[in-house]
Amino acid sequence: MCDEGVVKVNGKQAKASKEISENDVIEIDTITRYLKFKVVKIPTSKNVSKKEAKELVEILEEKKKDFKNVIDLL
Repeated sequence: MCDEGVVKVNGKQAKASKEISENDVIEIDTITRYLKFKVVKIPTSKNVSKKEAKELVEILEEKKKDFKNVIDLL
């Protein structure tokens, strides 16, 4: 996704190697969805439960895009 230019970190286009820190704002803008969230906490281990995962980020904005409009653009 990063290589396709759909991910931004703190308003700048991100590369896959970008280190993420607490308080970073991440935007993911795909054909069908836009998601903007803030990283609240970085997990200390790779294994995170669903409950814990919800506490790691704060959703700032989320929009589903109408697929019909996307087809018109193509």
